[in-house]
Amino acid sequence: MSKLLPIVVILVLAAGGGWWFLQDDAPSGDAPAPVEVAQAPAEAPVTGDAAIDAPATPAGDAARLAEDAATAAQDAGQLADDATADPQVDGQAAAEAAADAAADAAAIAADAAAEAARASEDTGTGPASEAADAAEAAAVAALEAADRAAAAAAGATSGVAALAPAEAAEEAGAAAQDAAAAASDTADAAGVAARIEALMTPEGFDRSGVEAIIDGSALPDAQKETLKRLVAAAEGNPQLLASALEQVKAVMR
Repeated sequence: MSKLLPIVVILVLAAGGGWWFLQDDAPSGDAPAPVEVAQAPAEAPVTGDAAIDAPATPAGDAARLAEDAATAAQDAGQLADDATADPQVDGQAAAEAAADAAADAAAIAADAAAEAARASEDTGTGPASEAADAAEAAAVAALEAADRAAAAAAGATSGVAALAPAEAAEEAGAAAQDAAAAASDTADAAGVAARIEALMTPEGFDRSGVEAIIDGSALPDAQKETLKRLVAAAEGNPQLLASALEQVKAVMR
């Protein structure tokens, strides 16, 4: 269900542990290429929702909640849409259910976007910042769609004083599905931010991934090499590694 955002993030190829960046020449169009992320090389590649496989961190948990809420809004929106073709279904009730689900998805997406922003501030890396910006934009879109769903359920949308139950269900259903898609985008972006945040900790550390983040930064080449040597020297010692990663984040902020 997720419609991934065209953001520049770090990709992980789990089999073999290779990392690469999504460059500007990535496929363009209405359906951006899926973003693949993984917490550690041992995991299987992620080819769909980044939120589902996000690490067990506050940002990762928020991403999963947003994806669950997006699924609920999508289902409610589809039921409302189906109600227009079934006279036995209460269209107004279906519209109200869709509006409620859209509102929940939008609120939870906003929480996920806030967690993505916090994770971005913690890591100080460009990819995390871009993921946080994408999460925020998608959360705003979810809120706007939820407002449309609420207006339809209330029977007053697009300047119409009152909508018939079937029309209300149709409008609310479509808006709820828009909110679901936006919330899912938020979840994916928050999941990416969560993975990058985890990568920059001793627990989620992967040297090649950290080096990819350093190489993709705007730092001078000499400073990049210094940071990579610092990380390499600290690998294997959790205390030294924690200090080295904090230094990397401080320099990149």
